[in-house]
This record gives sequence, structure tokens and C-alpha cells, in this order.
Amino acid sequence: MKFHFNEISLWMKNGNIRKLKFKPNKVNVITGGSTTGKTVIWGIIDYCFFSSDPRIPEKIINENVDWYGINFCINDKTFTICRKSIADDGTTSGEYYFSGSGDIPEKPEKSINEDDLKDLIDEEFDVHDKVVIPYGGKTIKQGTKISVRYFLLFNSQNENTIVNSETFFDKQTESRYKEALDRIFDLSIGIDTVEGTLIKEQINKLTTELRRIEKKIIAYDKETRLFEENMQRVIKKAREHGLLSDIPSDFDSELRQLKEVVYEQTKILPSTQINEYDQLEKRYWELSKQIKKLRRFEREYNNYKEVLELNHDSLRPINYIHNNYSEIIDVPLVLEFIGQLKSELTSIKQTITKRTPVRISVKNKIAELNSELKTIETEMNKYPQKIEALSGDQEKYVLIGEIKTKLEFYEKKWEDENPDASVKSLKKDIAELERKLGNRVEKKAAVLRLLEELIQKYLDQAGTALENYNGYRAAFDHKDKILKLQEPHSTKVERVVGSSSNHLFLHLSLFLGLHELFIRQEIPYIPSFLFLDQPSRPYYDNSKEKINDRFKITTAFTIMNNFIAHVHNELHSEFQFIVVEHIPKEIWEENNLLNIHLVEEFVGENKLIREEDKIIK
Repeated sequence: MKFHFNEISLWMKNGNIRKLKFKPNKVNVITGGSTTGKTVIWGIIDYCFFSSDPRIPEKIINENVDWYGINFCINDKTFTICRKSIADDGTTSGEYYFSGSGDIPEKPEKSINEDDLKDLIDEEFDVHDKVVIPYGGKTIKQGTKISVRYFLLFNSQNENTIVNSETFFDKQTESRYKEALDRIFDLSIGIDTVEGTLIKEQINKLTTELRRIEKKIIAYDKETRLFEENMQRVIKKAREHGLLSDIPSDFDSELRQLKEVVYEQTKILPSTQINEYDQLEKRYWELSKQIKKLRRFEREYNNYKEVLELNHDSLRPINYIHNNYSEIIDVPLVLEFIGQLKSELTSIKQTITKRTPVRISVKNKIAELNSELKTIETEMNKYPQKIEALSGDQEKYVLIGEIKTKLEFYEKKWEDENPDASVKSLKKDIAELERKLGNRVEKKAAVLRLLEELIQKYLDQAGTALENYNGYRAAFDHKDKILKLQEPHSTKVERVVGSSSNHLFLHLSLFLGLHELFIRQEIPYIPSFLFLDQPSRPYYDNSKEKINDRFKITTAFTIMNNFIAHVHNELHSEFQFIVVEHIPKEIWEENNLLNIHLVEEFVGENKLIREEDKIIK
């Protein structure tokens, strides 16, 4: 996205207008001492872009300002946005002035409401209703439209972030912006697309529905088993009172008959053919007798094997005598005797070995008979053990009412007529969407490799300014969104990278690599500017107001100067820095850094809010 600021305007309560003018394709520097209002410049930009928690101090600044305004070019259009100052109680204003032609008024007045203005800016950022949060968090809901403000996380480095070793983006102490960064990062660097985000959102919805149905199927199966167990007891009670035939059939048929008796008052005559129960009972005792015999056989067989084992153990010395008989006596008659003993020992071993499968077979047969016995018991339990005649219609209807209540209580209706078909259909739809999404893993790896390659260019430009880490390789941690350094020709990644001066070059290299990636990928959501708050901080002695390491801060400004030239000459695009600093202009003038533009020096009485701008002096 082509973007640059032209000026910032402050309409003072005493009638003065304070202006700061910037140039495109330049490193715009505002330099000066502490407490001059330099840092507030980003707060003003942020406030005009709809901030609800502005970083603008009340003292000196807000108490003297009536309206804040920014004039900028975006996608070859020039806009002006002005916003009424913050109320005395800290309430942010909903009054905005907007000009789509870039007109800067003599005195702003409300001309648009905030929602309409946001819609206009969203359109320029190409943030439409389909640019949504791909997955939810504690403070951000899945599917909500992405705020333009989230993309501004790539456009600023405040004085506390720029030298931080663990945090590389502003506002990461605020849960909303921390969640937002995780959710927009892949879209911002081109791993994801809007179409891909929508597909993933649809996949998430279908996956959620699939899990819901699968859980419901499991619950349904459990309820079905419980229902059948309870209804079998109800059916048995109905048989005992003559409401159903005493000859059991399959569960579905019996349940249907029970419903006919309960709901339609159908009379079912009890059967007099009870020989089936007698046959089941006869088979039950036959099985019990067989199992008893087999268990007795198993015990006797085990005893027999124990005797054989004892005989086996008693003959073990024969092995030794046979192998060493010459040491005892070398006589043929003795040799023949020992040979016969060894033959008997071998026979015993073979007998024991051959008998082992018999035990296994007996155990299997017992298990088989027990299984059949259990089935017989289940069938027998279906038959009424006694028939209790009902004394009259009253008792009959009471029993039917009781059965009806239980029937209605236990019977569950399955809402989805064909859940298995629904599961199959959902899996097919998810597979089709994943096919359209393509191989995201490969694309992610390729984009991150390119990002590290671009970052490496700026680490190499830092060179000896990185001291002991000169020559180390860029290792971007995608999960934590931080830049680490990898030792050359090694897999070792440094987690601690020395002093804050090294952190500055890591931050600068990461953000320049990101912005070059945005330009190369033609990402429409990220404005092509970067605000830096005092990059010289690690080298500046506040007590003496002097630069301790001119070489390193010169290196940092040289990298920024060269980035402007690279973007303009090789990428045929534009970029703008706004840098607030302590350093003197000699730093870039002595080194012929032609892409650096001095906006103003805040020295002496020249500050963001001058004496003539104050209503309270």
C-alpha cells in the first residue's frame, strides 16, 4: 500500500495552528532534548486513527490543543482527518472532520461520524467484511471483521519496544492487541489470503459441526443401550401381568407390541406354549453339567502333569551319567542300562509336551460354553417367572399408565434422521475445502524463508555494529513473533543477544525485512511507513545529553537511508520513516545520507507546544 504523511496539524485553543511537515521517500527526523513533545507525535497519529486509549498527556499537550489533525496520501489519494481533543475527564471525542480531497481547514468542525469514517478508511486499506479474524481468543471473537488499527502494529516502535529483547511489537501487554497480532500475522505477510481465511473459517465451522454430531452419536449409542436395558425390564413386567405374549421375540417387535398395548389398547393374548422356556432351561442345565465335567477334567489333568514333572525331575541325573559314564566305569553293560534310562526320560518329555494342547483346548471349550450359557440366561430372563392376573380394569389401567410413563421417560428421539450420512457428507465437504486451500505448510515455509532472507540483508548491513554477533544468521520465531540469531554453520540459536544496542539492530532488521516483504507481496493492508521512537536510546546519555557511540547510531541511520533508496530504485515503490531523536543533524550530514530530512529541531523554546501556543502560561 502506498502511503505517506504530509503534515500533522494542531489547532490550539488560543487560535494558533502548529504544523509539522513531512516528505515522502525520506527518513523524516524530529530531533531534540527530553520533554519537548517528540514522542507524542505517534500518539497524535494513533488518536486520529480512532484510538480509544490515546497516549497523549493532558498536561501541556491536550490542555492547549482543541483539534488534532493528520494529512496523508494513500493509494494516490490525499485525505485529511481531524479529531476533537480529549475531554478533561479523559473521554475520547467522537467528533471528526474529514476531507477526501485533502483540504486542511482554518478551523475544523465535525463533518462525519466515526463509523462512516472507519468505513472509508477500511475501503482504502482493502479491509472489507470478508477480512475477518480466522480463529477466536479470550477477547477477540472468530469471524469478526479485522480492525485497521491491528495492521498499524507493523508501523511503530515505541521507545520501550525498540530495545526490548522479548517483545518486538508495540501494545503486546494489551491482550486484545496480542491476540490480534497472532491472528493477522499470516494474512499480513502473505501466508494466508482473504479467500484462504474464509475457507479456513468454513472448515472450522464444518469441523465443529462434525464433532458435535460425532459426540451426539456416541451419546445416542449410550442412551440406546440404557433405553433397551430399562425397556427389557418393562417388557418383562408386562409379560408377567399378561399384557404381552410370554414367548419372547426380538426387541423391536416386543417394543412395538408394548406401544400398541399402551397407546392403542390392543389386547395381546398370552401364549400357552411354554415349551420353549422348558427347552432353554433344559439346555441351561446341560451346559452347566458340561462345564462342571470339563473343569473337573482340567483339575485331574493338571495333577497328572505335576506327577510327570516330578518323574522328569527325578530322572535328570541320568543325563549327567550318560554324558560322563566313562568317568564312573567303562563297561558295556552299564552303558546299555544308562541308555535305557535316557530313552525313558525322553519319552516322558515327549508325553508332557504332547499333552499341553489338551489343556488349551479344554480352556477354550469352557469359555465357549460359558458364552452360550450367558446367552441362554439372557433369553430365559425374558420369560415371566410368574403370571399375575389383574383383578380388574382399574388395576390394568394403572399398570398401563405406569408402563406408559416409563416408556415416555426412557424413549429418546434422535433429531438427525441419518447421522452417519451427515458425518460422511461433512467429511467430504471438509476434504474438498482443504483441497482448495492447497498446501499451506509449503507456502508458509517458503514465505518465512523469504522473510529471513530479507532480514538477513539488514543484519549484514549492520555488520560490526552487532559486535560478537556479526555474521550470525536470521532465525525468525514465527510462534512468538521475535527475531533470534543463529550461529553460522551451526544449529545453535542464541536466545540472549547481549546489550540493548544489539536489540535495536534486531528490531530494525526485522521491521525492514517485513516491510520489504509487504511491498514484494503487494500486501494491501499495511501502510508503507515506520515510526521509530528514539532508536539512539541505547547510545544516548541523558544526564550528559551526548551520544556515547556515534558509529552504531550512524550505522542505524545509514541502514534506513539505504532502505529508502532500495525501495525507490529497485522495488519502484515508496516508503517513509518518521523518527524522533536526540541526535544532532551532523550525524547524517557528515556521512552524506541524502535521504534523511530534518523536520524540526526541538531546542530551546521550540517544542511541540511552544510558549505562544499555550493558553496557560
